[in-house]
Amino acid sequence: MSTVQTIEAADLMLATLWPKPFSRKGWLYELKYDGYRCLVRKRGGAMVDLITRNGNLLNRSFPDIVAAVAAVPGEFVWDAELTVDESNGRSSFERLQTRARTSVPSRVRAAIREHPARLYVFDMLAENDRDIRQLPLIERKQILRDSFDNTAALVYVNGIAEAGEWVFEQVQAHDFEGMVGKRLDAPYQRGRTRDWLKVKYPDYSRQEALGFGRAAKETP
Repeated sequence: MSTVQTIEAADLMLATLWPKPFSRKGWLYELKYDGYRCLVRKRGGAMVDLITRNGNLLNRSFPDIVAAVAAVPGEFVWDAELTVDESNGRSSFERLQTRARTSVPSRVRAAIREHPARLYVFDMLAENDRDIRQLPLIERKQILRDSFDNTAALVYVNGIAEAGEWVFEQVQAHDFEGMVGKRLDAPYQRGRTRDWLKVKYPDYSRQEALGFGRAAKETP
């Protein structure tokens, strides 16, 4: 069994909730999109698995995304967020849910036209038969950046180094769910970690997305 096949949704790295925006040297800051967290596997030439954090396979509802991933050379495992975006760039969770509930082929074709999906790719766990999870984030991001070109369906998430408070200002200005700060020198590890810290925007328009729990108390 190849390395790609052994990585499962249960292996996803999870961010710890943080109470307020922060800026730190050696950290990268990314927007938090309001969609479905997905493990994306491409294996065997063109076999693609689009798997939610809960282990559900989304291939039937999102064949357009599956086809876009299949067109990328090589075998790999990505960590990504699947969204349906409005014309202003904000994610629409309601439209995403509509897509996810649609699986009859004729209706899927119509849904693709009405609710085009997008995959925001922010990390890479394996490249061909090489497990790269022990590499620091800064190296994994470079390998990921070199693996595909941006399209309407696939978007590489750059992030901004050190300027977390500025990124959060953009979150507030454009009504995003929040941001995630990540240590650039950290490996990819399974489960909850303080190497990734998420800061949610309390006035986000879709309050159901916030689900506030206990925030971490330590200084990053």
